[in-house]
Amino acid sequence: MLQEDTGSSGLEAVQSVQSVPEWFVSAHALLPHPHYRDPGEDVPWAMPIVLEIPKKAKPSRTALLEASAQAVVACCLDPRAADETSLYREGLVSWYGARIRKLSRRARGIAWERVQLAPGVTATVSGASARALVPTPVEEVYPEVAKLQISGTDLPYDAPDATDPATAAGEDAASHPIIWVDRDLGMSVGKVAAQVGHGSMLYAATLSADAAWAWAQTGYDLEVREVPRGQWPPESERAVEVRDAGFTEIAPGSVTVAVTR
Repeated sequence: MLQEDTGSSGLEAVQSVQSVPEWFVSAHALLPHPHYRDPGEDVPWAMPIVLEIPKKAKPSRTALLEASAQAVVACCLDPRAADETSLYREGLVSWYGARIRKLSRRARGIAWERVQLAPGVTATVSGASARALVPTPVEEVYPEVAKLQISGTDLPYDAPDATDPATAAGEDAASHPIIWVDRDLGMSVGKVAAQVGHGSMLYAATLSADAAWAWAQTGYDLEVREVPRGQWPPESERAVEVRDAGFTEIAPGSVTVAVTR
């Protein structure tokens, strides 16, 4: 479930896919190509991803990762991204043209409520919520998230280790993309949240505007599977691969996630 800022037009949950709105075509055209390379500007930009992790009744790790992936792509393909006069669009365009980074943070209670005041989109999957915010320079983070942290918090794996790629490629999986995460890398939930968000965004860029709009009508339905690299589908079936820049946790150039249709 996607939640827009109060007062914004938002994505319509049920709408014909026969006609793609002009605002969506405009927002989709801005997305960076999957083979984009970091130009190395002196001032890096980052998209904050805030994960709601209450002290008690913690969310499912997989559901939270799926919410993060949905929030990122929905933030990028929001109606506000098509408004050439908006700060929302300016933030996305500046980020697309700089170092594309995502920084995950955690929040709960009042802090989570305050995060909703910053421009972005919240997604909820099976009770787990994540909010992707419009990117800013890393030194100019929103005051609503400036004091939030991600270190020291993680969630246990909750999905089966073994997944048969042949089964994943069958009819049941064909209706939505699957984001494969390399569990061998041992990434924290915050790190993976950023990686799957990058995967969903780049996957949307590989689609035509018509196909991306049809996906939007499902609420960006997708699946996240954290499995050892040896259980990933073959490279020929991967629409997108994400190589990490190596800012945190893992070595530069590591392939963290892959997306299959």
